[in-house]
Amino acid sequence: MSGTDHFEVFGLPRSWELDKAELERRYLELSRSVHPDRFVDAPPAEKRGAMERATAVNEGYRVLRDPVRRAEYLVLLGGIDLDSSDPERGAPKMNQTFLIDMIDRRDTLLEQRALGPAAIERLREDVEHDAAQALRRAVEHLRAAEVRPAAERLVVRRYLQRLLDEIDAIG
Repeated sequence: MSGTDHFEVFGLPRSWELDKAELERRYLELSRSVHPDRFVDAPPAEKRGAMERATAVNEGYRVLRDPVRRAEYLVLLGGIDLDSSDPERGAPKMNQTFLIDMIDRRDTLLEQRALGPAAIERLREDVEHDAAQALRRAVEHLRAAEVRPAAERLVVRRYLQRLLDEIDAIG
């Protein structure tokens, strides 16, 4: 399993859409077959290999079962690492208009905080809506094999998720 991608580990096509029941079935099947307890009496190299395979299965399952992580992983497979600062392969830089909008949203959060829980909840709903919309648009780009625009939408979603985390910290 070393060197293969998560979709290959599970024998699934590289696609954002996937059958969750099939993923679950394959996960249970694979995790049983590579579980380290099955290799207790095996030589050390075989034990290590079983541990590596189990780790690959568990990590693949964590990524593929989560819609956001799955989209980010597809972007990574497309050559853009959202966690890298490399100007060639890293996350797209956001334009100034977007960054100013995020500053305005944070200012709004401070204002809404003074108005009370109902105002904060309305802001939360707006930000959740925008984050969901960013993911939807990223998936549309992925379906069209447009990796860079998908990456841009996922970066927007990350900014919005951080704002949601700030809202939660107030709550």
